[in-house]
Amino acid sequence: MRLLKLSLVVALCAFTAWHTPAVQAQPPAAPKPAAPKPAPKPAGARKEIPPPEAISRTTKDGVIIHGTYYGSADGKMAIPVIMLPGWERSQNDLTGLAKIMQREGLAVVTVDLRGHGASKTIQGAGGQVTEIDLERIRANDFETFVAQDLEAIKSFLMEENNKGNLNIEMLTIVGCDFSAIAALNFAARDWSWPTLPTLKQGQDVKGLILVSPPKTFKGFNANQALKMPVIQNELSIMIIASEGNRSDFSDAKRVFNSLDKIRQKRMDDSSDRTIFFAAKPGDLSGTALLADPRSNCLKDILFFTKTHLAELQANDPWHDRSTPLD
Repeated sequence: MRLLKLSLVVALCAFTAWHTPAVQAQPPAAPKPAAPKPAPKPAGARKEIPPPEAISRTTKDGVIIHGTYYGSADGKMAIPVIMLPGWERSQNDLTGLAKIMQREGLAVVTVDLRGHGASKTIQGAGGQVTEIDLERIRANDFETFVAQDLEAIKSFLMEENNKGNLNIEMLTIVGCDFSAIAALNFAARDWSWPTLPTLKQGQDVKGLILVSPPKTFKGFNANQALKMPVIQNELSIMIIASEGNRSDFSDAKRVFNSLDKIRQKRMDDSSDRTIFFAAKPGDLSGTALLADPRSNCLKDILFFTKTHLAELQANDPWHDRSTPLD
C-alpha cells in the first residue's frame, strides 16, 4: 500500500513538472543614463554676481545706518566703492547706477547717511528712539558723518575684505555736494591713523570721486583735509561738475586747480596724472547729475576705477586684515 502511494506521488510530480512551462530568464534592465555633469568652469572664470543685500550698521552714538551692498564676482580683485547721495537725497537715487557698476565687477555699497533715507533714528541707551531732524544739524554735527557713519560702513567692507570678497586697500568714495566734503574729510582721517609694525589701521582710501563739491555747506568744509600732503600730492581724485551751474562749476574748478597746480610740479609726463576733471553739459547738481544717464558719469567712474585705479592695484594687493579681536 505504501509502495502504491509513493508511486502515485512520483507520478503526480512528474506530470506537474512536464506540464509547467519553463520560466524565461528576463534580460537585465538597461541602466538609466547618468545625468550629464556640468562643464567645468574655465580657470579664472568670474563667479555669479550676488544679489543686492540690504545692510545696516549701528554707530557708536546709536544711529542705525542703512545701505545696500552690491557684491562683486571678482573676489579679491574687486575695487570697493562707497556711494554717498547728496543732501536730502536717498541711496535709492543711485540704485540703477550701482547695479551697472556691480556688473562691471565693482563691489558697491550705497549709503543713507544719518538723517537721510532710512537712516533717521537714534537708538538711545534706554531703548528710546529719537528722530534725526536735518534742519537742526549744525556745522559741528557734520563730523559725525565722517567719524561715525563712514567708519561704520568701512567696518562692513573690512569684513568683506577678510572673506576674500574685495580689496579694501583700493577703497574709493563717491560723494555728492555735502557728502563730497565728507568724503574728503574721511580720506584725511583714514590717512591719519598711525602706522603700526604688525597692524595696518588705515591708508585704504585710494580714490575720491567728487560730484559738485561745494566750497562750504552749512559751515561744513574740507579746508584742513585739502592741506594734507597725501590729498595734495598722492590720492587719485576725479571731480565732476556741470558747466551750466555757475556756482557748482566755480567751486569744483577751485578744488581741482588748487590740487592740479601742486601736482603739475612733480609730474614727469601726462601719464602720471592722478587728478581728473569732467565737465558736464547742463546745470544739474550733485546726486541729480550723478544719476542722470544723459550726463554719462558712469563712463567717468568706470575709467577712474576700472582703468586708472586698476593699474595702481599691483601696488596694493589684497591682504587679510583680520585681527585677534575679530
